[in-house]
Amino acid sequence: VIIIIHNIDPSELQTLAAAEAKSHNLSPANMKGIFAMIASGRKLQVATWNIAAINNNPFEYWITYDENPGYERLMANVESFLESPGDRDVPVNAVFADDMFDRLERRMEQAGWGSVRCYWENDFKNRRIVTEFMKDPLLGSKRLASMPDRITNTINVVGSTDPVCR
Repeated sequence: VIIIIHNIDPSELQTLAAAEAKSHNLSPANMKGIFAMIASGRKLQVATWNIAAINNNPFEYWITYDENPGYERLMANVESFLESPGDRDVPVNAVFADDMFDRLERRMEQAGWGSVRCYWENDFKNRRIVTEFMKDPLLGSKRLASMPDRITNTINVVGSTDPVCR
């Protein structure tokens, strides 16, 4: 169940959220979290109940965490940055430099993969990291950035019930 509310009049928002939550039988704790998000005045409101939960990415799950108000500030700051990165929307190669691509390319060659240097040189390295890379719907639909994280973010350890998370 995912409820997304974007740019709706606050008076309509509470009614819509309550109706949506009731239709999905959300608990009082879930409702409290939804209404806390509404009260915060954030531009984008998202409430999710993901029973699949196949990874450990803290930015995929935004919860109400009364014991740690710093968590709410962190998540609000991340959302603010992603919505309006401004001059912090740097080219990809300012974060993933050419020498890093060179190392990656060598490892890809060792694995027998073909070269993708032309894509790096002519497209990806010069894209703005938020507005032109992270928010590119074509990359998102192909999971070119999210699938490697999904596969590698948790390592199950033989003989231990606790995974190792990066």
